[in-house]
Amino acid sequence: MKPKRFLFLAHRWLGVGMCLLFALWFASGIVMMYVEYPELTEEERLNNLSQLELGQVLLSPLQASKSIANDSVFTGVKLTSIMARPTYQFESITGVPYFVFADTGELVSGVDEASAVTAATLSGFSGDDSVPNYVEQIELDQWTVSAELDRFRPLHKVALNDEAGTELYISSRSGQVVRDTHQTERFWNWLGSTIHWIYPVQLRKNASLWNQVIIYVSLLGIVSVVTGGIIGLMRIQFRIPYPGKNRSPYKDWMKWHHILGLCTFVIVSTFIFSGLMSMGPWGIFNSGASASAQMNRYTGGGTLRLSGLPIPNFSSIAQSVKEVDWHTIEGQSYYSIVQSIEQKEISFGGDSVNNQSVLLLTKIGAAIPKLLPDAKLLSVDMIQQADDYYYSRHNRYRPFPVYRAKFDDSESTWYHIDLETGEIVNRVTDASRRERWLFNGLHSLDFQFLVDKRPLWDLLVIALSLLGLGFSLTSVVIGWRRLVG
Repeated sequence: MKPKRFLFLAHRWLGVGMCLLFALWFASGIVMMYVEYPELTEEERLNNLSQLELGQVLLSPLQASKSIANDSVFTGVKLTSIMARPTYQFESITGVPYFVFADTGELVSGVDEASAVTAATLSGFSGDDSVPNYVEQIELDQWTVSAELDRFRPLHKVALNDEAGTELYISSRSGQVVRDTHQTERFWNWLGSTIHWIYPVQLRKNASLWNQVIIYVSLLGIVSVVTGGIIGLMRIQFRIPYPGKNRSPYKDWMKWHHILGLCTFVIVSTFIFSGLMSMGPWGIFNSGASASAQMNRYTGGGTLRLSGLPIPNFSSIAQSVKEVDWHTIEGQSYYSIVQSIEQKEISFGGDSVNNQSVLLLTKIGAAIPKLLPDAKLLSVDMIQQADDYYYSRHNRYRPFPVYRAKFDDSESTWYHIDLETGEIVNRVTDASRRERWLFNGLHSLDFQFLVDKRPLWDLLVIALSLLGLGFSLTSVVIGWRRLVG
């Protein structure tokens, strides 16, 4: 087969196979601009968490940990609420969470149906119009396929029967609400994320298979677009028009397809390519260094010594507290008292209660160089507002202000550190910066100068999506005629 003949056949049949998917991708992308995949954000979690009953805290973290037989070393400890009871949450070094009631020392395990309904009723999601009832126990469904929920499975599904049609997912391991959805959100996600990500639960529950499907479907889409672009340029005439002074040799829908294809080539090819990049295919965005090893040097080992934890005076804490979270920096433990996502107070314990924030800043400054001790620390800048490398995606909370520490190691590593708590927010390397532009930048156009000027961003993305959709619909018509003609 001659190369030119192969080119035309490849584009024709790949177009027939991909045209409807292209149209669905552009249409569902517009939906996803305003209705994202269901997720229990940190702000939602804290807002709907019961206030801590501090008067019921009878055990220290060390005393409560005696109920855990499987692990004795923990990377994190927090005091939270489960079913309106104060509960210690221990993060083991293996990543397995354990939950122990702070009033009795009872290890939380095997949460049953009745307890799941109780947890839903006591949560902030349940209002005056709610009538919670148990639905079923599941491993996963369309709205809970995320790997981040694996450590909480199986899940109890509880319907609140409220006006919003809210459904809560309660962990059978801890009794915590780990996901919430409502009727409108579920409806639009069938038209949005489920289509856009090719996300039916039957496929998505096999993560490796889903990953390969997305990668190779995207590759086929790229070949389809590129072959079409080559053919389009070969067939267009500017200097010597076709009969009737036409620049295109085609008529009707084929002519529209030809002209729109050339006009939208950059839009469509960029969209498909960046969609492929979202999967990080073949490990192209993987880092060569261990982030955990670097962060362990910052914290001073990565584990908490329960015997040395400072314990707050619970009787003197305001009653509006949601959680108490313990941290370490350079091996020294301290805690933050959390009232809301933006209102936290830290303390290193002891007799001194003044200038705790100043002390923390001093500790942060001393610990930053230990992240990469063999590299030069180029700068430490305070970031007080979102920019192109530090901003919220998919409603994920980003604290401000933060330090941005830049190093001159082989990956040009940056670290963002929360100045309120001393916690490391994220790490940015050359690989993740490439991902930021090749995926997020090209796919969502989430450049800060556009996002800051909404609705300019909305109008631009919708306009480009509609152009891509219009071109895709010409493909659908042509493909349908090819199949039935």
